Amino acid sequence: MKKISLIVKFIGVFVVGVVIGRFVLAPHPAGATKNRPLYPTLYIAGSSGNAHSMDAMVNTMTSDKSTHAKKGLTIVVDTENDNSLKITGKIDGHNDHPTIEVGMVKGTNNSVKYENALEAIMRYLGKHYNVPYVNVLGFSAGGGGTYRYLIEHGYDRDLPPIKKWVALDGQFNACTAQPDQTLEQVLKDGPKVKTKYYKFWQENYERVDKNIQVVLLEGAYDMKKETDGTVPFADAFSIYPLLIKNGNSVVHYLIKGEDTSHTQMPKNQAAMNYVKTFFYE
Repeated sequence: MKKISLIVKFIGVFVVGVVIGRFVLAPHPAGATKNRPLYPTLYIAGSSGNAHSMDAMVNTMTSDKSTHAKKGLTIVVDTENDNSLKITGKIDGHNDHPTIEVGMVKGTNNSVKYENALEAIMRYLGKHYNVPYVNVLGFSAGGGGTYRYLIEHGYDRDLPPIKKWVALDGQFNACTAQPDQTLEQVLKDGPKVKTKYYKFWQENYERVDKNIQVVLLEGAYDMKKETDGTVPFADAFSIYPLLIKNGNSVVHYLIKGEDTSHTQMPKNQAAMNYVKTFFYE
């Protein structure tokens, strides 16, 4: 009877272990290895939170064989629930330059929520993969969120470093126009009208790693009003003088022509060409 009892207990422990391993412990991600270096590029959604809003750009990058980029993961962050991650897709053994599309369960333009979401993602990547560096594209509010992450974690060597960053129609000054300034003056001196968000950048810009290379892109949808229809030029380029003072390599481009409104910019071919050249060539 004792032997039968021991066998029953063993089977019970085994079944419980299987259940815990299947439903509680996160599975080891496919393709993960600490020996093979990966060079991911994150494509971060704007305030809508929809990770697939960057599909057109990712599809363009991964269909061009010269980039060596292949589709990898889609990560959706629950910012209302301890920044838990829902991860789909995989990084196979032949994918050294995976794309990672990032969105949120609930959309937001809160840069602090973006910062915390990015930290959770970076910790996940650093835990499961050998990542020498990451490139990041942040669209709209995702641009401001990435900048805040760089300020708070730019020198945190417990996380994978960011090498290159693209802000696509980035929001850094609450979509505030500068009626008494030309764009040239904003690029030189920064905006006269400063929201609390810009004041945070102004007080903390020196905390960004000086080695990070930056491209600021903005759609020239309405040249007369100097806006992409949502974000004024003076907002999207407002952090340019701060990055210059910090010693970062930074350039800015106004993209003219078709498909330059705010919602169209993730599908804009000229923007895609800038991104492809900057990240992959």
